[in-house]
Amino acid sequence: MADQILVKDRRHADIRFQDGGLPHAMGVKSFQVLRANRAHPEWADGSGWTYNHAPMLAWYHGRFYLEYLSNPVDEHEVPGHSLLTTSENGMDWSFPQVIFPTIEVPTSQYKGPRTPLLTDPILTVPHQRMGFYCAPNGVLLALSFYGIVHDRRRSMPCDGWGVGRAVRRIFPDGSWGDIHFLLYNTPAGYTRENTPNFPYYQESSDAELIAACDALLQDGAVVRQMYEEQRFDASLFPDKGGKALSFYTTGAQEIIGVHKHGLTAVSRDNGRTWSSLTANPTLRTSTGKVWGQRTSDGRFALMYNPTTDGQHRWPIAIVTGDDGHVYDHMRAVTGYMGPLRYGGTDKNLGPQYMRGICERNPQSPDGDVWLTYSNNKEDIWISRIPVPVGSSETGPVQEDFRCMTSLPQRWNIYSPLWAKVRMSGGALQLCDTEPCDRAQAERMIRPEERGEITLQLRVDQVSESGSAAIELQDDSGRVPVLIAFRADGWMYVRQGGRTERFSPYTPGREYTLRIAFDCYRSTFTLRHEGRESRHAFSASVESISRVSIATKEMQQIPYADLNTVGKYGRKEQVLPHSEEPSPLTKISLLTFTAASES
Repeated sequence: MADQILVKDRRHADIRFQDGGLPHAMGVKSFQVLRANRAHPEWADGSGWTYNHAPMLAWYHGRFYLEYLSNPVDEHEVPGHSLLTTSENGMDWSFPQVIFPTIEVPTSQYKGPRTPLLTDPILTVPHQRMGFYCAPNGVLLALSFYGIVHDRRRSMPCDGWGVGRAVRRIFPDGSWGDIHFLLYNTPAGYTRENTPNFPYYQESSDAELIAACDALLQDGAVVRQMYEEQRFDASLFPDKGGKALSFYTTGAQEIIGVHKHGLTAVSRDNGRTWSSLTANPTLRTSTGKVWGQRTSDGRFALMYNPTTDGQHRWPIAIVTGDDGHVYDHMRAVTGYMGPLRYGGTDKNLGPQYMRGICERNPQSPDGDVWLTYSNNKEDIWISRIPVPVGSSETGPVQEDFRCMTSLPQRWNIYSPLWAKVRMSGGALQLCDTEPCDRAQAERMIRPEERGEITLQLRVDQVSESGSAAIELQDDSGRVPVLIAFRADGWMYVRQGGRTERFSPYTPGREYTLRIAFDCYRSTFTLRHEGRESRHAFSASVESISRVSIATKEMQQIPYADLNTVGKYGRKEQVLPHSEEPSPLTKISLLTFTAASES
């Protein structure tokens, strides 16, 4: 085929909306791994650095490993380091630890451009396009690249003039081995003899580490991920590569490589040689990376930001296909996103730089797709995408959370660290102390023109800024029905575009709500505590296809036109009241039913 990848679904993200106006993939559960906090480093990463980006993911001996890079404020700012956090369930993560610290290197041997701008010695900035490699002998390696930035207007740690690639072993019990250099960047002037910071990997006393590194360097597809940082090393890269490679195997010897801007290359000899980069006009994206992989059902998936606006990178969408070449059925993976809280240069907005578990490495035993990414280049997130990937329910729904101990499979969950969604006390519980974001649980239902939603819930506590917000939506995110329990002790209903008081409520008391909707007549009937009333829709829709329960009412994106090089590029720009928890809003959902009305 002329194009290596064809996306048949031609929808674009509408960045006026957090989910791009796209239908949602069903059952996606998104958890915040790191919430940056300059005022309280003890709640974040120990350093208070607010530029956190480029996460990488692995699964090894019953545990997830997530590596990301960090700088104090700005992208590619000196100093920088890479951190590691782990989790057994993908929801609850350990306090991050520095796995590759900042180092200081001499510059007398430097052979790159702009030499007069160098200091001697100079501090390094981390950069990695690959984070983990599990060798055939079962050894897991963590990797990072030590880059040099001496002129932020024109140089980056991935421009080919850095120091070299470091490696260290992660043992099955989660402990780490010593740091070694895997590769020196000899075209830039750094060699085994003049770069004494760490020993060369072949000097290690760990024979298994040496064997694992040797295997890595023989794997053409894995090594090609390193192209950007070491592009001038002709012994590694005799031909031109691309940025931010993601690869997946489609046949016995065929590998598809996908890069930034939707560029692709193909290897037909298992990664030893590659075709030239090819533009794929139907894969419409920019610089926010693309992730591709074979899924556990034998199909394929691509995940990316479906917009060519590189400043505003939302949402993350997924398309699926049967052969790794042709894809269709675009759905949003990220349906909501928090605002930018800290200024910083080149902090592109939205969920971006997504990475899953590389096919060369062990996969999580649940068979789902796990995808990590940063939001606004300051917070780290992870999403679990059920396989097979779907977007709609086909029958009635009847669920009793009082009988469950784990999060319900077919619900979409959005769970910031300060607004967690968990099963607790026989309920699907949303607990929100987040001043800038919200907790959300969303259920796809069979698209219906007429139907009834029944919820049994308890509004335990509502803060002044929160509410128990129940929304009925169509596939594009229009909200014809909104019901909210607010801090003043009243339940509110939005009808015909106006929000009005409906009935008082008592915190901590269980209530049953029945919402009968009719999209043909654009009305809904609310039944509550023996009272029944009819209301007009606040948006015209053809059908209702999902129900959202959240701890705050939906807010539109306040910065869809924001340029992060402007005032939000200043260090002193901090979103007010964002560094301390807010008073608690707590909602407990006990049962949920969705049925059609014939």
